[in-house]
Amino acid sequence: MRLEGKVAIVAGAAWGGIGAATAFRFAEEGARVVVNTHSREEKLTETVDRIRAIGGAAIPVMGDVAAEATWQTLVETALTHFGRLDVMVQNAAQSFVKRAVEFSQEEWDRGLAVTLTGPWLGAKACIPAMIEGGGGSLVFISTVNGTITNPGFGLYGAAKGGLNALTRSIALDYGRDGIRANAIAPGQIVGEREQKRLALDPLEEAACRDCYPLGRYGTPEEIANVALFLASDESSFVTGITLTADGGLTLQSPEALVRPSFRKRWRDDVLIPHPADEVENPYAKR
Repeated sequence: MRLEGKVAIVAGAAWGGIGAATAFRFAEEGARVVVNTHSREEKLTETVDRIRAIGGAAIPVMGDVAAEATWQTLVETALTHFGRLDVMVQNAAQSFVKRAVEFSQEEWDRGLAVTLTGPWLGAKACIPAMIEGGGGSLVFISTVNGTITNPGFGLYGAAKGGLNALTRSIALDYGRDGIRANAIAPGQIVGEREQKRLALDPLEEAACRDCYPLGRYGTPEEIANVALFLASDESSFVTGITLTADGGLTLQSPEALVRPSFRKRWRDDVLIPHPADEVENPYAKR
């Protein structure tokens, strides 16, 4: 098993998303886990129950990752129950979709507190315990929106861009202490809640898939496998990176996605047909 004997904290691990899939995957590979969420206690309980059902060891801790006390409790729980700490995965995030300067001060502060300050507080709490145990791996769940953006994603993108920079700084500052820090930048990942939402809008679901060269969006389990690699000794010479796992979303130009003449070179369909004259001459003036 790839994480045999290791102990991990996974924050943002309510069942149905990346954090829960990661905790479950870690348990499958022999890790004992402390899992956390802020407000969805029943879903955190489901994560724990599923891990225990396969013979894994999991302890839930409710709490806000934007609060230093939560991280102190998470670390103390890991050390008290399992005797060490080797891995920390920070998946929790919060944002509000608005144009860049339309957020309230409260919304802006809260988004940064959870999505950027939370990972920093996690590193601050976990690194000393990891150093005491001989080293460890920090894995931050970032996003492609840390480098590209979508409408209304100013707060989320700013926080995740900062998270990418924080990852690099931690890797540089603590590498000599046996600490590795890496981030994962997923594209669209569809878990249980997103599946239900997309099922109500077939066009949105089809357009979502159509944006990706692989022809589909990703699953929480696929990101969990990336986290497993970064948490394990298989990535022992990997630190300070933001590993993109986006199904090819960011490798293509916008033209590759929308121009009919480009689309037909690498896919058979046109999701939303253009008028005939526009297909023949996309630059024709109306």
